[in-house]
Amino acid sequence: MRGRRNSQFVISVRLKLVALVLGSVLPAVVGAVLSERASERELLQQVERRVDGANRRFEAAIEENQKNSRLALSFAAQSPWFQKALEGGDQERVARFVNQLASVYKYRIIVAADHTGRILAAGNAERGPASLDRTASEAFGDLLEGKPLEGLIGVQLKDGLTYSLVAATPIFNEEKKQVGALALLSPMTARYLEYLEKTLNADLALSVNDRLVAATAGHTAPELRSDSETSHIIEQGKKLYAVKTFHPEDLQREGLHVELTASRDVTELHATAQANLRKHLLILGGFTLVVLAIALRFAARLAQSVKGITTAAAQVKTGNYMTAPLLKTGDELELLTSHFNDMVEGLKERDRLKETFGRYVTRQVADHLMKGHQDLGGELVPVTVLFSDIRSFTSISERMDPRALLDFLNEYFAGMVESVLSHQGVVDKFIGDAIMAVFGAPVPEPEDPLRAVKAALEMRARLERINEGFRARGLPEIKTGIGLHSGQVVAGNMGHSERMEYTVIGDPVNLASRLEGMTKELGCDVLLSEDLYVLVKDEVEAEPLKKIRVKGRDQEVMVYRLVGLREKQNAAE
Repeated sequence: MRGRRNSQFVISVRLKLVALVLGSVLPAVVGAVLSERASERELLQQVERRVDGANRRFEAAIEENQKNSRLALSFAAQSPWFQKALEGGDQERVARFVNQLASVYKYRIIVAADHTGRILAAGNAERGPASLDRTASEAFGDLLEGKPLEGLIGVQLKDGLTYSLVAATPIFNEEKKQVGALALLSPMTARYLEYLEKTLNADLALSVNDRLVAATAGHTAPELRSDSETSHIIEQGKKLYAVKTFHPEDLQREGLHVELTASRDVTELHATAQANLRKHLLILGGFTLVVLAIALRFAARLAQSVKGITTAAAQVKTGNYMTAPLLKTGDELELLTSHFNDMVEGLKERDRLKETFGRYVTRQVADHLMKGHQDLGGELVPVTVLFSDIRSFTSISERMDPRALLDFLNEYFAGMVESVLSHQGVVDKFIGDAIMAVFGAPVPEPEDPLRAVKAALEMRARLERINEGFRARGLPEIKTGIGLHSGQVVAGNMGHSERMEYTVIGDPVNLASRLEGMTKELGCDVLLSEDLYVLVKDEVEAEPLKKIRVKGRDQEVMVYRLVGLREKQNAAE
């Protein structure tokens, strides 16, 4: 029977070894997937370089366009000849001036109008506006009121509303009276984008307020866009496109949301990457077969080491942490046994940690204990104590089902505890619906008082959001009071050696609880003691409310209502 068991054991080890080696196919597949993703990243990097370049070149082209337009406008605004022609309504002289500009700026519509917006002359204006007043664009109303105009504007041209890159200036005579206006318009049409495509090295589509305005021929569909300013690979039909959408800052205006999408066809590049992936999979498959053949030769040798490990594992199962005999084979078998023994030592350490951590609930306290502070007793440390309690909780609990009440409280506690922990505080205990938190134990730091105040402010903000959710679900709102005080307490392990609790005791704890109880009386939600306020007054805004008598002190002390952080602290946050 024993020989049969050994035979079965050896066969089992061999089968497991085969399964293990076959399992190496999984890393191969993962590697193939990673390789494909690397190829996709390479595609994205290539289009990113092109598109980022397109972004910069597009903005440079727009700036160059506007710079040239501003130059023409400056020349016109300083020309007495042109001013007089506009003032006198001399259409012939105005047309002569406009035609000169049109011969230089062939891709812009150039319009000159009198002070009422009536057009006196236009160049390159086969589809120009009928006037330069509010009927063509609301923005032209500002132009006629003496305000220069520049940017992307919706203009009513002869063939309909078209978004155009506009640069316009009012024209004044020598007496500073407006006699007219001059505007240069570059309609953002497919023709204009085709012109830019040659220099931007990408297909383009322009959208305004989520409506496609113009696109080059290579941009096949309006939905070809990315949801954020990062590149994406998008499949459309049998084609793949690398796409990036961005928001040119120079084109944004109030009421206009402008997007420019650049795209490139990467179908061939992706096909090449797929071919490389298939080749990679074939190589990995062949390598796996070779490794499998070699591994089978070592199955018998592996059985001896695994048998030693299984014997030791049987002892570990009963709680006897026994290590396996370490055979000096000089190969992976020795390493396997060594790792098993390391695992046994780890189990010993795990059980010790489990026994230690079973008494404690917070990371800070656990770290303190792991440094050897596990005996009963305490030490005097400076801390800031925070007490929080729900007002009128009894009336809330009487109106709710016990299970619903538990969920209700857990949702509230989750937000409040997260506020404490996010500012390195320790939740000392829950007392019914009250929370006691400590900042500074077991390891005090100078920032503890300010952290406690910030935690209280975050609890206030989180409670507002929690109440919004409660209201939406028809649940009662929670109102809380929070009291904070800084002082010296005794912090340490208290209880019995078999069951102890890390906590703090002292008058500061009682005073923080007392301040929490005074919040309803004083009509506020967060109260600070004078001792705490002195420590944080440079960073915190608070209002003095009332002096109270404190045990152990001859003089009454002031309590403060917490308003918030000072501006410099808000900026730092």
